[in-house]
Amino acid sequence: MLQPEQAVIYVAGNPRLYPVEYYDGTSRTYRGVIPEFLGQFAREYGYELRYLEPGAEDRREELAANQQVDLISGCLAGERYDHTAGEPILLFSEWAKGEETVYLLYVTRVAPQALRDELRDCAARTSQSQWTGELLRTVRETSAGPHSGGGVWGIALAAVLLCAVLAALLSGCRRERRRQRRALLTDPETGLGTDEALSRAVTRLSGDQTRRFYDLICIHLDLDHVGWLRGWEQVSALVRHSARTVRGHTQAADLPVRSASGDLLILKQFADSRQALDWAGELAEEIRAFPGTGEALTAREVSAAVCPLEAEYQDLERLLFHARQCALAAGREEEPSVRLCGARQCSSCRERWTLQAEFRQGLEREEFQLYLQFFVDAHTFRMVGGEALSRWKHPRLGLLGPDRYIPWLEEDGRISQLDLYCLEKSCAFLEDLDRREIRTFFLSCNVSRRTFSMPGFSRQCLEIVQRYTFTRKLLILEVTESQRTNREQAGQMLENILDIRSSGMRVMFDDFGVGFSSFHDLQDYPMDGLKLDKMLVDNMCTQRGRILLRVLVKTGHKLGMTILAEGVEEEEQIRTLRELRCDVLQGFRFSVPLPLEEARRRILEENCFKPEDAGGRETEG
Repeated sequence: MLQPEQAVIYVAGNPRLYPVEYYDGTSRTYRGVIPEFLGQFAREYGYELRYLEPGAEDRREELAANQQVDLISGCLAGERYDHTAGEPILLFSEWAKGEETVYLLYVTRVAPQALRDELRDCAARTSQSQWTGELLRTVRETSAGPHSGGGVWGIALAAVLLCAVLAALLSGCRRERRRQRRALLTDPETGLGTDEALSRAVTRLSGDQTRRFYDLICIHLDLDHVGWLRGWEQVSALVRHSARTVRGHTQAADLPVRSASGDLLILKQFADSRQALDWAGELAEEIRAFPGTGEALTAREVSAAVCPLEAEYQDLERLLFHARQCALAAGREEEPSVRLCGARQCSSCRERWTLQAEFRQGLEREEFQLYLQFFVDAHTFRMVGGEALSRWKHPRLGLLGPDRYIPWLEEDGRISQLDLYCLEKSCAFLEDLDRREIRTFFLSCNVSRRTFSMPGFSRQCLEIVQRYTFTRKLLILEVTESQRTNREQAGQMLENILDIRSSGMRVMFDDFGVGFSSFHDLQDYPMDGLKLDKMLVDNMCTQRGRILLRVLVKTGHKLGMTILAEGVEEEEQIRTLRELRCDVLQGFRFSVPLPLEEARRRILEENCFKPEDAGGRETEG
């Protein structure tokens, strides 16, 4: 059994990179130089190392996209994976026959914070000669094995590999490694620096008295918004335009960087913060004058922040975090579109920094809890179902509503972890009701568009659901409206929807009528239901609002969908929705979100639900 303080590190391995890393069918695990290095690292730093789902098929892209692993191993220079954190870790390089091969290791966003620094330190302490020696040992040990071809040909191949490895050590490898390291410091698309270059520059300034005169400027580019509204072909052009603009405003002593997050960063000296704010504002304004779209970009699409290199931001990761959060906040404001990081305005992102660091632990400790808000039949007011809503019972901050953590989980890609966690809890709740012979109450569970568009989501969903025996049609997945999807993601989302519906579960759009949903979605995706957004319900008193609502309900019914309305609070709203033949109602008029245990008790005790139970008089039928 693991000790409590011993963390498990999950790795996605490369099965076809012999002798550096390969899948051994006999032992059914990964072997080679990198697995040996990672094993030694784990023993030294107190981790348990596990290769996830080992096999002969290379599943690194899928495991990275689904955020199931901490490390992506056996990577070559130029390879890119989803949800990685910072620059890759350089392990070693091999130079043979005039060509260099550079081997890398990626750390993903879901990995423990300290893991990247520990791995980078361990790799830096491992010399090229140690890597070469390990390569020679691996080739010798497997020269007669299945990877070498066997017999005379196996011996010949082993000899060739030995010569190639020796050549790497004897043919100017040190010089080529320096060249490769320089390449890792330059973004190939823009010619700007990389996160690694910034990391080294900030480290050099850590003990320098001039550090207090430096500011980190963050120019946030909302490339998704630009691509969605102005055309995806404009995204690359905007990146190049922004890089040219930054180079035109910087000098030799400055460090302009294109971050892995997509933001542009500039490390620059200023006399004071006002000068830095003016400079950043002018730069952002010139970038917004992007000629590709025919009109200036908005403050949301290009915003800026100035983050002084004060003692509080000694840690680079925290520095980058605060700079980006302030740039995002500037984009949400009318004026100005540039913001200065500081104690007063950074209180919210300080909380977010803390919550992000504690999110994974919160899941493991089951601090996230489900609350249920009931649905009622629009005509009988019978309680027919409920929506599962998450709350974070934080040990220090108390009970946190979803607005405190959902936005940044969607932004940094970890929302899928919470989605799957809540799905598991929802299935367990339905299973419990089934054991109590309650088999008509349905439960809806929120799943973000980001999660729904992930490769492998339907497989993960079905793996969870198959552990339970409740009637599948009682589980509804609500597609939330917080993220856009590009063409590739839309195709994957459709595939996942079809897989999930074919298993018997149902799918519906949440908050339909606002956000990113539209009638195009009704054409593109087969759905079982629509949940009308509260804004539509609130505006039904106007003639235009009522007409729009009538069209949505009628269209949904013609497509065979169930229509649900949320945010119902007034009797007039109830009467209008019933006249429009809306099927199901949800809102404070009927129920507030209840803790799971209390909701279970209500379900067991009540067979029907009427408006007067919530404090009002019964609506006429």
